[in-house]
Amino acid sequence: MICHTHWDREWFAPSSVTNEWLKELFERLFDLVSRKRDYRYVLDGQTLILEDLSNVAPEFVEKLKSLVRSGNLLIGPLYAQIDFRLSPEVAIIKNFELGKEDLKKFGGDANVAWMVDNFGFISQLPQLLKRYGIESVFLWRGVKLEKPSIEFVWESKDGSFVNCIFLIGGYRNLYGLSRTRDLAKKRLKHEIEKLKIFSLSGLVPLLDGYDLDVNPEDPRDLLGEEIQMSTPQEYSYRAFSKVTHLPRISGELLSGKYACVFPGTLSTRVYLKRQAYVVGKLLRYVELLGSFRNERIDELYRTYLKTMLHDNICGVGVDTIHRNMQSVYKKLFWSLRKSFKEELKRLATHLKSGLYAISFSPFEYDHYYCDGQRCYRLQNEGAGFFRVNDFDKTCSNKTLSFRNDHYEAFFNQDGSLNVNRTVTGILQLERELGDCYSTDTEKMDFSCHISKMQVERAGEKHKIVRLERLIKAEGILIETKERIIFDESPLIKWNMTVHCRGRNYLLSFVTESFNRDSRVFAKMPFDVAERDRIDADLLPTNGEEKLNRVLLAAREVGSIRKFPFHGFVALQGEKTLAVMAKGVHQYEVDEEGDMKIDLIRSVEWIAKNDVKGRTGDAGPLMYVPDARCEGTIDFELAISELNADVRSEEFFKWFNLFDDPPVLVSVKKKDDRGSKSLKLFSGPLPWVCVEDGELLVYNPYPKSVHGLRPYRIDTIPMNVSFSTEKSDQADVEILSPLRFPQFVFRRTTEFELEQLQDRIKKIQEEVEKLEKLLKGLKKNSHEYHLSKHELLSKKRTLLELTVSLALNRGKVSKRLMRKLNELRAEKRIYDYIVELLKEGSR
Repeated sequence: MICHTHWDREWFAPSSVTNEWLKELFERLFDLVSRKRDYRYVLDGQTLILEDLSNVAPEFVEKLKSLVRSGNLLIGPLYAQIDFRLSPEVAIIKNFELGKEDLKKFGGDANVAWMVDNFGFISQLPQLLKRYGIESVFLWRGVKLEKPSIEFVWESKDGSFVNCIFLIGGYRNLYGLSRTRDLAKKRLKHEIEKLKIFSLSGLVPLLDGYDLDVNPEDPRDLLGEEIQMSTPQEYSYRAFSKVTHLPRISGELLSGKYACVFPGTLSTRVYLKRQAYVVGKLLRYVELLGSFRNERIDELYRTYLKTMLHDNICGVGVDTIHRNMQSVYKKLFWSLRKSFKEELKRLATHLKSGLYAISFSPFEYDHYYCDGQRCYRLQNEGAGFFRVNDFDKTCSNKTLSFRNDHYEAFFNQDGSLNVNRTVTGILQLERELGDCYSTDTEKMDFSCHISKMQVERAGEKHKIVRLERLIKAEGILIETKERIIFDESPLIKWNMTVHCRGRNYLLSFVTESFNRDSRVFAKMPFDVAERDRIDADLLPTNGEEKLNRVLLAAREVGSIRKFPFHGFVALQGEKTLAVMAKGVHQYEVDEEGDMKIDLIRSVEWIAKNDVKGRTGDAGPLMYVPDARCEGTIDFELAISELNADVRSEEFFKWFNLFDDPPVLVSVKKKDDRGSKSLKLFSGPLPWVCVEDGELLVYNPYPKSVHGLRPYRIDTIPMNVSFSTEKSDQADVEILSPLRFPQFVFRRTTEFELEQLQDRIKKIQEEVEKLEKLLKGLKKNSHEYHLSKHELLSKKRTLLELTVSLALNRGKVSKRLMRKLNELRAEKRIYDYIVELLKEGSR
């Protein structure tokens, strides 16, 4: 038995509310440990909880340290339970680093990761876990074992591996025993019977804990010596010492076969993901430039990582939370932009006056590059400051076509673009029937009209075409302003500003490759993953009885066509066709070879019932009109076709130019001291961040590069040498656009709130009928428990809608949110009771 809490810091309640509950949780925990010195409690594997508690109750800090040192409170090893599919590489690294720092601060130690509710995992996580001294992992979602077992080994491409405990029965299978005292031993026996057939070691993981649980309990009070209290470390050691031959799997854990990974969250509230991308880039740049004077920005990373928590960045919380995230991103952006300019001014003292391209890509380039404002000859030797001397001459060229050494392109009358044998830039609209967690689309009638298509500017080496489109469907109006930028590189940059009105739709950017047989690749953190176009390896709605007994939570059914990516999706055949995007994370490649980058997914509810492709309960039924994405959103995409393997230096050279574009600056000094360039580092290895004064890089190639084995993650020295000849001051003007992707909300109408009020009244009537029915049933009878379970479900839904109504009227009701938390817990306990009763009636 492992006792724990799963702390959803921001979900149906903001952290300003849940942080107050922390004090209550720890007062009870302190009391419990004072009475039972051998009691141990797992704090959800994230040290952020301690940070939050220290802010609301600083008087608890010394007690916390004492509990950690005595082994009663198990913390870390992560700083926060981030979403690994959506978080950038730098966030993943800093999450480990800051977790390690907090462990040291509180006197803890952890070699087991506790990741029991993350919505899937990246392929290189075993290597990262090992890098930070973690040997074993407890997890639940994403596992795709052909024959499920509690124990298995998970391996990265480089050969690193970790031992895994698969919580196939979930992380709450014996939660709330003190609330079901009469059934406690029956529940224990039932859970052991269900789970033991999946255990290779003979050990069965029993979990007493739940979301935002503030009532830690000692199960021995009810079960006595029938259970053994344990910790993740002890359980892992015992389990894996008993088994010699374990199933081994490698690669991503992104399957919803046994528990949902909620693919729809990849595209929910895309404006947040765009803002997170921009802020994440600036964090990297400021840290890199400040590292030369040993400047650290850990507090900024902590602020950023709080927005990377899985419920936050996935967009499945209430609107109040996500509006606050926007404020956080905006403050971070302007603070970082100021710091960025200050760091540039310090380094510019080593340069002569003039125009410079600051390259953050480690690759070398020599071609004319257009940033949308200027077209200049980019000549660099890796990352650093490089003088710009030559600009493209403008010319009169109004043809809607462009040609260079890499492609020939021309526009069609509908605004799409032919590039060699490919057609791109098609906008597609579908009806969205899903919610914040899951996508469920169907075809719909819509029109797309061109209101403007003309050459904005042209030169001998570049061209910019302005395109405006109007998309209409019933209740939907979408206007686009697009700029397509051509230059000497193989990249066709496609920038879009999309103004949206309407609800429940999916807008996609489509590229027709006409290639049914090419392999599909997607950039993910620290890796390029190869995937099937469709994942149909899922269980039927009603599967084997032995699985149905343990799989009580939501899972995906049917087939999955939407997958995550970071940066690009590529089809590789004779050539590599890639569509690149910044801060957009959901794609689909169909059987015909159409590549769909999902730009905007408009929904209105956190979770609905009966969403196609998903069984079970996903989350609260709460109205979140901001998730409709009614407003203006900016997108940055690019298309390229190369005679190069997707895992080659040549391909990554051009992807890095898109993902880390040069920044043009003007340097002005009173004297002429300094050099004409300042090289920081170079090479074909993508860099992530600065770690202990060195550059953290990874090798995405199937060959060793600069001594780094294929697919390895490691640090390399920068060895930057600054000129001794420098000035005291330099004025720097940033000429390239550094913009924050703003998003302005449309206010909820009173009519919408009245509709919500009507729905609340209807459910209130259903609750009253069930309460009346329950009074006439014999207490603790089979029918009584089934009816009570139904009543709890209705009451929970009623309270979810009531809280929704209050929030949409601008009120945060702490009392209602606390009541909802208690009701959610009571209903979840009854899920297991009902399953136990059904089992007994068979």
